[in-house]
Amino acid sequence: MNLRSDRSHNDRLTFEELYENYYDKVFNFVYMRILHREDAEDITEETFMKAMAAYERYDASKASYITWLCTIAKNSMLDNIRKSRKGKIISFDGTWDIGEEDPELMRIEDDTERRLYRIFEKLKPEERELLSMRYKMEMEYQEIGNVLGIEPRTAAKRIERLLKKCREIENGDRS
Repeated sequence: MNLRSDRSHNDRLTFEELYENYYDKVFNFVYMRILHREDAEDITEETFMKAMAAYERYDASKASYITWLCTIAKNSMLDNIRKSRKGKIISFDGTWDIGEEDPELMRIEDDTERRLYRIFEKLKPEERELLSMRYKMEMEYQEIGNVLGIEPRTAAKRIERLLKKCREIENGDRS
């Protein structure tokens, strides 16, 4: 498969450029959803493998690169959840034995990141995903709406409510 694209066609990125420019954003999108580094890496790689296979069919008039990649990543996460229900892979539900430290939290050394992780683990995966799209991936409300199939103003309102919820969680943890 030829990974290079003709730059004259709407200044389309080569697949290598796409990978370099968007890998971290896609990884963060997946990681914020599942809060498990190794599974997020696997799903991100799977996302780019699928994107590479479909890259010739990518249409910039239908979706931005990030919207397209997030849609593929979301479908990859759903595929992995379906497989885990059939017992083919281990579920990445973030649970561990009682009395055992959260292994993902143990990897985080920065105090601010640890505080954020503790807040995020109390949010639903969909909520983490929404915050990730807005703040980690710096997506506009229109792009978020495209990925989630909602109006941009709905995305903005949900994020506003989530930020309030995060402040309440943090304030509750300090009590």
